[in-house]
Amino acid sequence: MDTTSLLVTDLEVDTALADLAVPAAVRAVWQLLWESEVTVDEVLALDVLDAELDDRLVVVREAKEASVFEVGITPSAASVLRELIGARIDGPLFQLDGRRLSKARVAAAFRAATGGRSVHALRFTQKAKERGTIRLSPVADGHHEKTA
Repeated sequence: MDTTSLLVTDLEVDTALADLAVPAAVRAVWQLLWESEVTVDEVLALDVLDAELDDRLVVVREAKEASVFEVGITPSAASVLRELIGARIDGPLFQLDGRRLSKARVAAAFRAATGGRSVHALRFTQKAKERGTIRLSPVADGHHEKTA
């Protein structure tokens, strides 16, 4: 199975995260997907009360398995979330116009920012790097070259 479309480079992610035309809440979702072990559905289900920023954790509540677990986040992600939350004390962590951010909106924005890449590529690429099954090198045309 060709998984090239599921891979993104650090440069592609950095460029997408720096795009100020994309709402901060959307970019924050991308950052958590890139830097942590959470899935898109888990991130979008987070509420403000689930963010334990002083401890650099988010509390994930899996509805399917009725389990609760903590996921560590980077100092950078904690800082972004702190700004995103502001003075709010409850409600959805990721919201636009007072409503919880949707998976469709996050995915569409990522496709637009990366020339068609799936938002799932963020997590897939990190998992592939961790397993050591792939290393990415950007090439001139913006596509990826697999290297050993």
